[in-house]
Amino acid sequence: MQNVIEAQRDGVWATQEKNTEMFVEAFHNCRSVVLLFSVNKSMAFQGAAVMTSPPSATVPQPAFCKKLKWPTSPPFRIRWICTTSVHFKFVGHLRNMYNPNDDGEPHAVLVGKDGQEVSTSAGEGVVEILRARDGEARGEGNRP
Repeated sequence: MQNVIEAQRDGVWATQEKNTEMFVEAFHNCRSVVLLFSVNKSMAFQGAAVMTSPPSATVPQPAFCKKLKWPTSPPFRIRWICTTSVHFKFVGHLRNMYNPNDDGEPHAVLVGKDGQEVSTSAGEGVVEILRARDGEARGEGNRP
């Protein structure tokens, strides 16, 4: 969880090294790349952020990378859209078409691994729920 807190403060992230090429390609070929953050075993999303740079050695390495025991991608800059935690029970109805189960049915958006691509409809659904919770946390009622 500390990694996400630092990323929310500093606006810099790094992922597993194996995801580097996918993130570089997505940054250069997609209109926008939105990252959904969920700490392993937290049963929640902790926020969403837009990539504002591709992974690059010119971006300062986040402090949390020094504590990791696995190789990371080059760091990249992010801009947070929302930073309020939302329990999985509020997003479990959203299905990720890019992550089918053995029967070909899409898993719930909360099922995935680091770097898991998420379908537009599922990603937008999660961000909408996160934004609504962000607004509630700031006392703005139910405005998205």
